[in-house]
Amino acid sequence: MKMSIRFVLVGALALSTSALFAAAAVEGTYKANGKDGKLAYVLAKKDEPFSGKPVTMLVFTEKDASKDSRPDMHAQFGDLGDALVIRMSQDGKEWQVIGSELAHSALKHSGVSASGIISAKDVTIANGEISGHLVTDAKADIFGEPIAIDLKFHVKQP
Repeated sequence: MKMSIRFVLVGALALSTSALFAAAAVEGTYKANGKDGKLAYVLAKKDEPFSGKPVTMLVFTEKDASKDSRPDMHAQFGDLGDALVIRMSQDGKEWQVIGSELAHSALKHSGVSASGIISAKDVTIANGEISGHLVTDAKADIFGEPIAIDLKFHVKQP
């Protein structure tokens, strides 16, 4: 009996310790007008196909959106704090960002849709997760407002 309790305790401790050292689901920077945005959560959902190809929607938010039925819409309107919605589609081996919505407390035009300013790199699907790296070039802007995105993510695949 004592031996089985020890195994349970050791197992619980090992699981909680590994959870503490697990990588964050989203890491990096999301800046507008030089001000850091606060992105703490990311979720992935299937979206409507584009040109006959499946689309994955990534929703990065300051507030938890896991129970939200329309996180993309609520993110765009700022209901979830700073947020970034990315729509990606795979073209051969490469992933393309086909659309994005940006909500940021430092943007005059927060909730704006943009295309062509964010790139996806090193996107992989493995072990039920999708991961990758989203970046803007050094001179990216929206209506003259500078944007800097350099985010690494991993999230459960939709």
